[in-house]
Amino acid sequence: MKIKKIDLKLILSIVATGIMSFSGVVVETAMNVTFPSLMEEFQIGTSSVQWITTGYLLVLAVIIPTSSYLKKRFRMKSLFMTAIILFIIGTVLAAVTPVFSLLLLGRLIQGAGTGIALPLMFNITMEQVPEDKLGVMMGTASLITAMAPAVGPSLGGFIVNHFGWRMVFIALLLFRATRHLPHNREAKMPSVFWLLSLS
Repeated sequence: MKIKKIDLKLILSIVATGIMSFSGVVVETAMNVTFPSLMEEFQIGTSSVQWITTGYLLVLAVIIPTSSYLKKRFRMKSLFMTAIILFIIGTVLAAVTPVFSLLLLGRLIQGAGTGIALPLMFNITMEQVPEDKLGVMMGTASLITAMAPAVGPSLGGFIVNHFGWRMVFIALLLFRATRHLPHNREAKMPSVFWLLSLS
């Protein structure tokens, strides 16, 4: 029986979408510890500041169930690029905003990007990974997202205490900017890791 191998393009695709998903979950959990700083700076109450995470999760809840429809209508490359663009726009807006309403808008845009990217990672894994390797790759994909809630609060607390809440978003942008790998010219879909480097 011939054993199919996982090619480099597929691995890079899964890792790249995994990084996107990881970034989205990390920033969601990291923002939980910024509430006191946000309440003080924007002079708002708990009922308002909680929308930073509640609104983000609501957008995820709306976007993720549409992943099957989006996958049928659009190419994976287009979906991934859309997810990156939305996430970057939301992150930049949240990092530089002078008012709470724009911060909330940035978080909602971030949520739309993460909502597209999160199921995309599992779609790629389920459709393209050979059956004998599926368990390992699904476990790896799940591990990427499972680690994020553990990292987020600690990382967010450290950044807020030493640099301020805006640095949570700036650090996220810097992290994304360092994800460079060469373009895979032979791939049918351009290396999504290379697309990450454009962000």
